[in-house]
Amino acid sequence: MVAIGLIATTTGIAAFGILGSSNRAPQETEFAVGPAAEALPETALSSVAPAIVQIKVDRASSSFVVTGLIIRSDGHVVTASDPLEGARSLTVTTADGRAFNATIVGTDPADDLAVIDIEGSGLPTPSFGDINSVARGDMVFVIGRTPSDNRSWVASAIFQSVGVRLDTTDGSTLHDMIGSALDVQPPTDSAVLCTKAGEVIGLLTSRAAGATQSAALAAVPSTLALPSATNSFAHSVAWTRHVVDDIIETGSVHHGWLGVMTTDAPEGGAAIESVTRNGPADRAGLIAGDRITSLGEANLATSSALVVALRDHAANDTVTIGYVRNGVAAKTFAKLIDRS
Repeated sequence: MVAIGLIATTTGIAAFGILGSSNRAPQETEFAVGPAAEALPETALSSVAPAIVQIKVDRASSSFVVTGLIIRSDGHVVTASDPLEGARSLTVTTADGRAFNATIVGTDPADDLAVIDIEGSGLPTPSFGDINSVARGDMVFVIGRTPSDNRSWVASAIFQSVGVRLDTTDGSTLHDMIGSALDVQPPTDSAVLCTKAGEVIGLLTSRAAGATQSAALAAVPSTLALPSATNSFAHSVAWTRHVVDDIIETGSVHHGWLGVMTTDAPEGGAAIESVTRNGPADRAGLIAGDRITSLGEANLATSSALVVALRDHAANDTVTIGYVRNGVAAKTFAKLIDRS
């Protein structure tokens, strides 16, 4: 690991080290910068950092800090759901040092995402980017908040892959994740992944620690050398915003449910292991042993791809399902139901 850092401020670049000031002006932001992160333009960094907040979580017998992202200017903040479990109180400190009591709007434990709310208006929000604009081997950046003094923390990473499935140590599965090689692990959960242009493209999860991924992330060509890089994983900002919208509007996450348990088929697609009785798949005539190859317009290469395709559909949508049974391709139609 290269132990080199810079401090970048809105008024210029300071020398090596990690410095801070408790009485800085609200408009000024200081950055503890990790290896090679000087490649992130100061203007891009300054456009993201004001929207990143520190969240102090108080439990009955402990307290700790996680990172959050102001995703709406009215005070809605997205963060990880796991750290909020058992929380008795939440305190959000913004980049300019203001502290707010926060309430939990709703959580999505399946994805380790949560929305909390603070009393505010006109709060800074970041620009959101398109993951399709980032290529393998591109330099990306992770930004979080330091737990002790609420400074912005930045490190460089190499963008590696999209569509990664993670089977985590707690038995959950995370789908369609973004994989990056990061040299320095963030000091808190829920750090933000952004591009060199200062656009947010993802939100990191700490569940990746010890997880089994769907495929090894091979080294990719890059001009950035990360000698001790480890894999980090993030939800795309598109999915994160979908979850946020659902939670704010309804209190939970909703998408169409098919009613099958599947696994990856060696030939490609999602092999059905079991079908929920009287569920949409059952009513559509699907049985264990069928191999689902498409849903709607999406061709499916894996079981995880089926989960991701279902995210694009709501309850009461009727979808065309392509499948193979005993070597014969066929199609059927299923009316999805809600699974929140």
